[in-house]
Amino acid sequence: MEKRALMAGLLAVCMMVSLSGCKSGNIQSGSTTAGGDTTGQGALGGEAKESVTVACAAEPDCFFPFHSTLKTNMDEVPILHNVYEALIKLGPDNSHEPLLATSWEVSEDGCTYTLKLRDDVYFHNGDKMTAEDVEFTLDSAGHTSDGAAQLANYDDTEVIDDTTVAIHLTAPYGPFLNALAGRFALIVDKSLYEEIGEDAYNEAPVGTGPYKFVSRVSGDRITLEANEEYWGGTPSIKHVFFAVMSDTNTQMISLENGDIDVLINANIGALSKLQSDKVKWETRDASSIDNMKFNCNKGPASDINFRKAVQYGINKEDVNIGVYEGMATIGDIQIAPGFSGRPDAGTYKVVEYDPEKAKEFLASSNYNGEEFKIVTVAGTKDESAAQIIQGQLIELGINCTVNAVDAASYSATVETGNGDFGASLRFGGVSVLDADGLYYQYHSDFLLANGKYDAGICSGELDQMLMDGRVETDEAKRKSIYAKACDIITDNAYGACIYYDVNACAYNAALNGVVPRSLTGLYYFNDWSW
Repeated sequence: MEKRALMAGLLAVCMMVSLSGCKSGNIQSGSTTAGGDTTGQGALGGEAKESVTVACAAEPDCFFPFHSTLKTNMDEVPILHNVYEALIKLGPDNSHEPLLATSWEVSEDGCTYTLKLRDDVYFHNGDKMTAEDVEFTLDSAGHTSDGAAQLANYDDTEVIDDTTVAIHLTAPYGPFLNALAGRFALIVDKSLYEEIGEDAYNEAPVGTGPYKFVSRVSGDRITLEANEEYWGGTPSIKHVFFAVMSDTNTQMISLENGDIDVLINANIGALSKLQSDKVKWETRDASSIDNMKFNCNKGPASDINFRKAVQYGINKEDVNIGVYEGMATIGDIQIAPGFSGRPDAGTYKVVEYDPEKAKEFLASSNYNGEEFKIVTVAGTKDESAAQIIQGQLIELGINCTVNAVDAASYSATVETGNGDFGASLRFGGVSVLDADGLYYQYHSDFLLANGKYDAGICSGELDQMLMDGRVETDEAKRKSIYAKACDIITDNAYGACIYYDVNACAYNAALNGVVPRSLTGLYYFNDWSW
């Protein structure tokens, strides 16, 4: 009851706000023009606010970073990265900043990372964090299936002393520092875990972060409170209420009424229709990529001239306008802007929209009116994109259809089915924020594992390039390798990168420090203040 009363009180004193937006390059922002109080004081003229209500569309339910059975997604990212802490922090530009680790050194062979740890860090239950907690976390997370994908080539962690660890890899991994900033490097309390186990830990998570987990009301809200003993100083925001709002109209009304202070993963189309100067909103290129992959082993797309016709026949800007109000960044390669290892512009081949060239390739193909089926997930932005592409290809003379199915059916069709599709279209996230994401899109070890359907989009040459890229630690050399890998994908017309996803965040104009990052949902609440 106390919690409900607190929430009601908060909503009663929130300020009246609404918003609109404008575009400026890859980083976009907006503000509003009417009504409301942005002083950071309550509507009743009380003291400055010390709480924030954050809303998002989906409810997180995995609060133990490397739970063995709960399915993880991006919804829990803002909770995890404020309750727990990683060894390294990613800055807004994806640079590496000290967090639980104060410094690090990499061996000449790239296989050992020696980290110095802070000596003044305590878990929320009062236990002091030591090198043993780091060893336990990485040894546990690094050998799970998901953890092994992010902490690639991880072998083990050696405790040198209470504040020093040496992390050993079986082979170099270019983006390993990125991985040490991710969820599988969020440090947990070894002794507490051994006492209560992962399920109890998930119900009442304990980390070293600036916020403590207080409670969860399923389907309603999650409450965090400031860690008064936080090693980095007591946060300005004392309480964070994480509200679940799946309906876009409810989200917009709540922003206008001041019932919420921050809306993450916001709908850009809805934001652009509101007007007020009391709320700001910003967007940033996200870590997800909307990528069409062809079925090169069956149907019309088994013909490379047909695939090239589709590549040149897609007007990506029209797709961008139709799905994202023109605010996404058009995709040229399957590596998002800001990713480490992304080759420099001008060093790789780009396919531009050219309907005349598309017609030439189509005429050179063996295409004779067969159905070209794009499979995607129903009710998503991918479905909207697929429908726009469908119209463009029909104009080109291609009998294109869209098969929009649920997520489980999509996976069954693309991964384990009999190849009953011409192309697949779905966003793919790359949480390590690196060009190594190509490995999980095009390397045969991953694509063909466990009897998966062979769509013919991998080759020995490309496999070798992707392996070379992940073990190379020199950034310039990595960029060169990935430029060549992207050219192989383009020349063979394995796919078409449509655009890069967008992180959109709307917030009260009086709230400082709200910065969207490439990783969806990654916000540090202790950076915020009224």
